[in-house]
Amino acid sequence: MRRAEVVFQAGKFDEATGLYQEALRQFGANQTILIRLADMHVKAGELDLAAEHIAELRRDFPAFPWTPMIEAELATARLDYDRAIALYREALAKMPGFAPAKGRLESLIKQVSMEKHWHAPAELLTWPASGKADFLTAAPEDRVLVVSWDIGHNVVGRGITMAETISDAVPTAVAGPMFPLYGDDLWPPLASADRRVPIFGWHAPYFRHLMEGALRLVRDWPAKTVWVSKARFPGMLIGLLYKQIHGATILCDMDDDELAFVKGEGRRDLETFLLDLDPQDWTRSQGKDWTELALGMLESFDGVTACNPVLCDRFDATLVRHGRRKQDADAAISRRDRTRTEFGFAADDKIVLFLGPPRRHKGLLELAEAVVGLNRPDVVLCIAGSVVDPAMERELEAMQGLRLKRLYTQPFSRVLDLNAMADVVVLLQDRTSAISQSQTPAKLTDAVAVGTRVLITDVPPVNDVIASGAAMAIAPDDSLVQRLLDALDTCADAPKVHPFFEQEMAYEPNCARALQAIEAARKPGPRLHFDTARLLRFIDREMPGNLPEELTKLAAPALRGGRRVADRIDPDRPVNIVFFWKQNDTGLYGRRQDMLLHELVNRPEVANVLHIEAPIEVTKLQFQPNPMRPSAEPERDLISANTLMRLTGAADRANFYQRSFVMGKEHHTLLGRKVPGPESFPNAVDTWLEELEMRDNCMAWVCPVVDAFPDVQRRIQFPFIVSDYIDDQRFWENSSERRRQLDRNYAFMGDCTDVSVTNCQPVLDRILRTDPDALLVPNGLDALAEPPAPAAEIARLGDKIVGYCGNMNDRFDFDLVEKLSKARPDYQIVLIGKLSRKAELDRMEKLPNVHVLGVRRHDIARACIAAFHVAIVPHERSDLSDRMNPLKMYVYRSLGVPVVSSDIANLDDLRDEVRVTATADEFIRGVDAALEDRKKNGPRFLPQALSESLSWKNRCDTIWAAVDRQLRKKFSG
Repeated sequence: MRRAEVVFQAGKFDEATGLYQEALRQFGANQTILIRLADMHVKAGELDLAAEHIAELRRDFPAFPWTPMIEAELATARLDYDRAIALYREALAKMPGFAPAKGRLESLIKQVSMEKHWHAPAELLTWPASGKADFLTAAPEDRVLVVSWDIGHNVVGRGITMAETISDAVPTAVAGPMFPLYGDDLWPPLASADRRVPIFGWHAPYFRHLMEGALRLVRDWPAKTVWVSKARFPGMLIGLLYKQIHGATILCDMDDDELAFVKGEGRRDLETFLLDLDPQDWTRSQGKDWTELALGMLESFDGVTACNPVLCDRFDATLVRHGRRKQDADAAISRRDRTRTEFGFAADDKIVLFLGPPRRHKGLLELAEAVVGLNRPDVVLCIAGSVVDPAMERELEAMQGLRLKRLYTQPFSRVLDLNAMADVVVLLQDRTSAISQSQTPAKLTDAVAVGTRVLITDVPPVNDVIASGAAMAIAPDDSLVQRLLDALDTCADAPKVHPFFEQEMAYEPNCARALQAIEAARKPGPRLHFDTARLLRFIDREMPGNLPEELTKLAAPALRGGRRVADRIDPDRPVNIVFFWKQNDTGLYGRRQDMLLHELVNRPEVANVLHIEAPIEVTKLQFQPNPMRPSAEPERDLISANTLMRLTGAADRANFYQRSFVMGKEHHTLLGRKVPGPESFPNAVDTWLEELEMRDNCMAWVCPVVDAFPDVQRRIQFPFIVSDYIDDQRFWENSSERRRQLDRNYAFMGDCTDVSVTNCQPVLDRILRTDPDALLVPNGLDALAEPPAPAAEIARLGDKIVGYCGNMNDRFDFDLVEKLSKARPDYQIVLIGKLSRKAELDRMEKLPNVHVLGVRRHDIARACIAAFHVAIVPHERSDLSDRMNPLKMYVYRSLGVPVVSSDIANLDDLRDEVRVTATADEFIRGVDAALEDRKKNGPRFLPQALSESLSWKNRCDTIWAAVDRQLRKKFSG
């Protein structure tokens, strides 16, 4: 037991499993043995065995607090995240405050939430009308659909008013998305109100949800007339889709200066927009760039309406004011006393009403100070709206002499009641704001409708209302206190509807105007053409995410959807291969993928190879502009240079194309251009396939784990996939979040792979559980390449050069190298490769006969190896190294260099060609013997027959035979 625990803590899980199983046989089951075995079986992917041990723990040790932790890991490995979350919560209940359980739970909840949002369908939701809804049963040609760019906050107020204005005359509904920035439900005043028209909506956390929901709306609720509220892109897009798909008449209603809200600079045409769009602006479809495009779309609409004379003059629009139903206004007036009593006001109270979300910029604090300045105890400031600024709320509550009444959020259907109970409604506007120069507050209509005295800032959009006597102006030099006194002195105890309301603001005159505008829009006439198809093609190409094929058919061929490559492969014609590599080091180290790529591009069965490295963050790139200064990070320099060549196409040759995807955050740039986010990687792959004309007879070749490949496959839908499982990344040191990503990716690849290949037996054993035809193809050697001349920088070190070339950040036995260095001070030990562990780097550099050279490109590294007299593989034996097939061994021997290795796994092909040692003393003696042999006999190359059998050509032949066999099986007939 003690030995098993020591081995377990050292991370040697294969050995520990055997020891714990022996303890189980000897001593029987106990909590420690069962929990350790369950944990290690989960790590090894032996999930059924793990479940058996967990069941024993649940049965025999029900109070053991660790069981739900390991069971949660099992549920995570099975991708049952909801179960895992419940189990982590159970673990926290049994071990309150236990940090690992809390951390994993929070991380998993965040991950699941993000994935659910990203992959969730954009389902249409319906908020039914309170009464009869003619829209639901009307013929499409009779329907008028009012579109709001968001229905989750107050911008939908104008849309609902537009719809109710015409709802008695034509079947009408309101529709629009809900962006998470503004809320995840219908605007609360509407959600709790009696609605005269139905409302359709959908959640739009990402642009693709906006598109998907819009297409569902167009499909499920066809209409021949669409009236878009506000020139914001989401609403304008929906209108254009109705026109594109159903030939609908589309109108846009202007009730604000939308550019002022987003600090826009002016209208933008489609050509300029497509050239300049920030690749990460897909999260802001209601923002500046998209709003500028929306204004550019406006002239292609069939008609324009506006809410005030200022906007009508600006846009040559038909006037349709913010309206209210006269019968509703009369009813609210009749309920005035009852409403005042309902909200706790006395008959002699004078109510100054502020209606809507209370914000500082709306002058609420100035209004409160003016109310205090009246010095009248009968005056009450009533604020009806949700809390948006808690600090300001506290300031109001602390204001001396202020009678304050807070009503908080009220239903939209009670707006007229609230205005009717008031004595004065105050609407302060900022004269310096571009918004105020075009906006008419809807609250003005509400107050005028019920005859309540209105005080409003004298800005141009309301001048006609002030001139009619329906509202009192607040001029620039006016005292707000004095104007409040004037309003209170002239307000009527028995309010009545002002004539301006009946003539201009009631539904009846505005319904007539709206119907006239709709009728005029339906008539043919000269209009600017907006290239909707081009916009949709752009969205199809660059929008992150995928749309359901049944919806893209509505707007085909502009929207493609479905499979992006041919659905069949003809093995008798040369095949196009898209090769996905899991790292960013192509050509640097001569890895397995580099060797296979060389063979593939030269095979007659292969037409072209598109090689795509893992997406790389722009912050990981660096360029050394001063050649006179040595780089602190040579590997990073090499990767950056390679990436730049791949970006520009400079790395392409013949039928071999190399591409990299550089990503970043919103403010990141490369070569003066904004870089896209990670979610755009599948779009880049799709674009490369189009540019290189590789969509036909095309397959994928993947080296898992490529984190983004599942999203690529969901978009491209390759009909055939080869997976080359190089090592097993689950045995690297991983965070719980990274482990989940790996499990998901391996599971995905297992489900979609047609030919599974791996380089070592332990990984093969794991793959065989799900793919009985999986193929073991170890690494190989470059049998045809001429050995390079020994590198002078190495050869000058003398005649006892012992070298290593490879990654030293993992599995490298520094203790063994130090012992060799001290035991043989006359040997010159050369270490080539990545070593970023500072403590170990310092340790090696302190040894006088150890030379740490850092990273070298593969061609230079081969020349360095050729100068070695003995090559070493000082690796620690671990679960990680047991799932690797050391490629460096093949490189060493292909160059005739004798090899001394610690006793690691998967040396089968070359075990007879290297000196394998079990202890440090054996290792040192092995190096001595190898040096002596080299001195006597010189370089010793492999026998030709063995060299040919281990060649990369032979390895690739083996893989291709399996590929060809499976291609013919899958696509026969």
